[in-house]
Amino acid sequence: MSRIRLVPIIFIMLVSLVVLFGGWQAYQRLNLVNPLKTKLQTIQGVQSVQVVNGNPNVITVQLGKVKDLQTTYHSLTQTITETLGSNQPITILDHRNSILTQDDESLQPIILEGLAKGNYVEMILQVKQAAVKLGINVRVTMDSQNVFVQLEQGSYYLYDVQSYHLPGTGGAAS
Repeated sequence: MSRIRLVPIIFIMLVSLVVLFGGWQAYQRLNLVNPLKTKLQTIQGVQSVQVVNGNPNVITVQLGKVKDLQTTYHSLTQTITETLGSNQPITILDHRNSILTQDDESLQPIILEGLAKGNYVEMILQVKQAAVKLGINVRVTMDSQNVFVQLEQGSYYLYDVQSYHLPGTGGAAS
C-alpha cells in the first residue's frame, strides 16, 4: 500500500489557493475596477476616483465645481450601473469649509420638513431665501429619488445628495 504524503498535498493546496486568489484579484482589478475608474474620470467635473472592491464596493468620487450636481450624479450612477451591473452607493467629496458645513446643517431642517410634508416648491424657495441671508449661493434640484443641494461661497463648495421616497411609492398595489 502506498503512503499518502501530507506535506506535499498541503503545499499543493496552498499554492492552488494563492494562484486562484491572485487570479481573482487580477480579474477584479483589470476587468472591473480600472475600467470603471477610467470611465468615471471622463465625466466632466470628476477630479479623482477611488474604488475599493468588496461587498459592497466603496466608490469615492472627488468632484470639482460642477454646474449641475444632478446631471453629474446621474452620469456617475449610470456609468457605475453599466460597469458593475447594479447601482452602488457613491461617496462624493467636495471642497467644503466649516462655514459651508454649518450653513448646510442650518438648511437641513427646511429640507427635511419640505420632504416630510411634500412641499417641494416651497422647500426650495425657503432654502434659497435662507441661503441669501447666510450669504451663500445655493442650487437645489430634485428627481424622483434624490434631492441635490449645491452650496458655494468663494472657492469653497459643498455637495449633498439626499435620498427620499415619494408618498405612496414602494408598496404593493391593489
